[in-house]
Order: sequence, then C-alpha cells, then structure tokens
Amino acid sequence: MLIYYGVLTAVFGLVFGSFLNCTAMRIARGEDFVKGRSHCMSCSHELAATDLIPVFSYLIHKGRCKYCGAKVSVRYPITELFFMTLSLGLYIGIFDLNLGAAISFFKYWFLTGCLFVIALTDLETFEIPDGTLITGAVSWIIFTAAEFLLGIHDIKWVLHHLLAGVIIGAVMLLISVVMDKVLGRDSMGGGDIKLFSLLGLYLGYAGSYELVLLSCIIGLLFAGARKIFIKTASKEFPFGPSIALSGYLLMIFGDMLTNWYLGFFM
Repeated sequence: MLIYYGVLTAVFGLVFGSFLNCTAMRIARGEDFVKGRSHCMSCSHELAATDLIPVFSYLIHKGRCKYCGAKVSVRYPITELFFMTLSLGLYIGIFDLNLGAAISFFKYWFLTGCLFVIALTDLETFEIPDGTLITGAVSWIIFTAAEFLLGIHDIKWVLHHLLAGVIIGAVMLLISVVMDKVLGRDSMGGGDIKLFSLLGLYLGYAGSYELVLLSCIIGLLFAGARKIFIKTASKEFPFGPSIALSGYLLMIFGDMLTNWYLGFFM
C-alpha cells in the first residue's frame, strides 16, 4: 500500500507542480491564474489537454510548441519534476497509514505548494504574493480545525502555534526595523516577514527558531552561489526561496533536529 500511495504521490506531484508553475508565471506577469486557458507564451495559441501532460508533452514535442514551433522553456519539466521530488520527500518523511499522519501529510503538502509558488514568484519579481500567504494561512486553519475535532491536537497546541506565528512575525519585524536604521536601506521585505509568521503557525516555537537560523544559512549559500554563477545579478536579493526551502526541510526534519539539540541539555 505504501508503494501504491507513493506512486500516486509522484503522479499528483507532477500534475500539481505543473499547475503551480503556471500559477507562479501568471502571477509574475499580472495575469489572472483562475480564469483563462493555458496558452503558448510565443503564439498565444490555446493548449489542448494532450499538450499539458507534465514532462511527457515537453519530451514528445521535443521542447517546442506544436503550433508555432517556438522553443518551450525547460522551466516547465524542471519545475514539474522538482515538485514531484518535494512531494515524494514529504511522503517518505511523514506519511503513514494512520489518520493523523495522513492529515499532516496533506496539510504540509498544501503548504509546500504555497511555498513553491512563493519561491518561483519571488525569484522572478522579488515580491511575495499576499494571496499565496493567505491561502497558506487558510489551509492551516482548515487542517488544524480537522485535527482538533478528531482529537489529534488540543486547544493548548493550537494556541501555542498561533502565538508562535505572532512572535516570530513580531521579532522579524523588529529586526528588520533595526537593520533598516543601521544599513540605511530596506533589509527585509514585508512579504518575507509575513512568510516567517505563516511558517511559525505550522512549525511552533522550536521550529520558528530553527527556521530563522536555517534560512540565514541557506540564504548566505544561495547569495554566494548567485554571485558566482550569475555575474550580472542585481544586488537586490530574493530571500523568499531560502525561507521556503528552510520551512520545507523543517516539516520533515524539524522534530529530529529539535530532539537532537535538546539532547545536549538533558
């Protein structure tokens, strides 16, 4: 059964990844991602269902639009495969054949989708869309309500996670204000602060602390690699992808990391 569900996760990861990539591209271009059919970016021809099969359509048509012959960006299959990998990583890390684990998987899977759109959009526009943050917050409310009603979490757990989201948001806002004064320029975007707050809801107190540290480490590595490989890169740096990746890793390894360093004090 676990292998069967794993295959389903991979398939839905590809399909969902295709949708999320399209959503991120439309948001970045100011297009409506709810209405309208998918179309070729070169000739604007509407795509048929057979043109939208993740990865396979790209391979079958040899990376070109079958209507105008223009090259199709390799971004499409790469993002689809990447989200499939993220989905499988989440499945292997937290899924189990019990109700609590299944709900946790879907809660974190939807969050991963939000983080994926956030990262892609921030990389392209240096902005984090509020709609994606709201979607992540609403998802947390819905799944947490289900967990509460089923007795998986109690009201104390819910309130602590709400407080964690508020605290990390307030702390990052304070740090941002101080750094703005010291540097004489904007040090962190408002979207980054709201993203920290959103992830605080999901990760709790310990996870929020780990999120700040891991985001800074990944951010420094990302900035260094960007400077080496993209000589023309602007000085403005999108921090959202580093926060998103850190949040994803902590969904899977957060408890393990917390238990590891708490072991030094017990």
